[in-house]
Amino acid sequence: MNKAISRIFIVGVILFVALILNLTWIMAGRAQWFADRPENKRGIAKEMKIKRGDILGYDGSTIAGSLRRSGYYYREYPQGTVAPQLVGYDSVRYGRSGIEDELNDELTGQSTDLGVQSWIDRILGRKPKGASVQLTLVPAVQKEAQKALSGLKGAIVVLDPKTGALIASASAPTYDPANLEDDWARLSNDPGAPLLNRPTQGLYPPGSAFKVVTATSGLDNGKVTPDTEFIDTGTYVVFGGKVTNYGGAVFGPNDFTTALTYSINTTFGKVGNLLGRKRLISSMQRFGFYQTPPLPLPRGTVVPSGRYSKNGLLSPDAFMDPLAVAWAAVGQEQILSTPLQMALVAAGVANGGRVMKPYYTQQVVAASGAVVQKAQPAQWLVAMKPATASELNIMMQRVVNAGTGTAAALEGIQVAGKTGTAERGDGSNLAWFIAFAPAEDPQVAIAVIIEDTQSTGGEAAAPLAAAVIKTALAQPSLP
Repeated sequence: MNKAISRIFIVGVILFVALILNLTWIMAGRAQWFADRPENKRGIAKEMKIKRGDILGYDGSTIAGSLRRSGYYYREYPQGTVAPQLVGYDSVRYGRSGIEDELNDELTGQSTDLGVQSWIDRILGRKPKGASVQLTLVPAVQKEAQKALSGLKGAIVVLDPKTGALIASASAPTYDPANLEDDWARLSNDPGAPLLNRPTQGLYPPGSAFKVVTATSGLDNGKVTPDTEFIDTGTYVVFGGKVTNYGGAVFGPNDFTTALTYSINTTFGKVGNLLGRKRLISSMQRFGFYQTPPLPLPRGTVVPSGRYSKNGLLSPDAFMDPLAVAWAAVGQEQILSTPLQMALVAAGVANGGRVMKPYYTQQVVAASGAVVQKAQPAQWLVAMKPATASELNIMMQRVVNAGTGTAAALEGIQVAGKTGTAERGDGSNLAWFIAFAPAEDPQVAIAVIIEDTQSTGGEAAAPLAAAVIKTALAQPSLP
């Protein structure tokens, strides 16, 4: 009997210790996780009594301010809807998203990086004061990008190729964060997914815009030069299948520059197999494919580009037969990319082969007025040799001057670009255009994608890019 009681006692002690350890883990180790949950209304309601710092554009104008009502602070939007998918929302009912979520500690004055005054307030139990965040977004360019997408589904991303600063990030269809509470049911059930941040979350076949990556690999590895000659018969037969040109076109003799200018699929399929899987995939990785771009946003809202199966991102070592390699080199097969990644491709060429880390925070200013954080541009990757970037720059200029991208031409500004038209198999296309300008001294790099169109990238996306580039280069200053 004593042994049985002893066993029960020991089991009871073990269970009690396990309970204490579990409660300790919940209260300490998981405290922040529970605090950050959108279901935790108490934490958000408490923070809504703090005057939230403003979110400002690069020009200093207010994108999201604070308005006090009944003892609580609510967001107001003096300029209307400006990059809501990126800036995000702050809602006691639905939690936070985007920059509002990522920089919540700074905006509510709870970050330990906000200077001495924030520590004094913390020690004395005073209510914290929110810091303001100035973004690299240029409101005039952002509004032009949103205007260009009006009535369409798609995205536009604009970067400074020399720094990585995010100048504009537009997603369509869109929503008004001022009406989020009333519109939530409709927005969350809308098949157009207006809450989705397409620039960083949308995955699309890049089509012929991807040929810039293939061209980089071919030139960098010495497999081709701009003058290497090919013959196109309209069909490239390989490994029991074939690669054909868009619309069944036949180009005959062509060199590699001409193949990029007129987007000749058969030539790029051949170059893909001259390279082989390993070299092509390696060049993708040097641009940032297979990695999550280091843009600081909430977990899961920036996704990696690469080859995908129905189960998710494939390993770079995944098998590809020669036909798969050929179609991948054309930008089809199983390759999916975000608009952000394709903007980084254009930016890498524009910046002499160096891909900069993308960022959106220009500076953080504490309530005291002290600048506690300032942008520090940094290199992320090296995509190619400088000589290869120079050759591609010239080749991409020809695309706009004489090829598939003439709708992006601007008077007095030399644009370098590449069109893309990804056929979806249901009769509709994804229309792409990536570019940078001015070609001789690039200040902006851009990626445009239009969903569900009957048009090509040159027809649907290139004119939008031209309008946004023109607006960007007309600004008094850029990040």
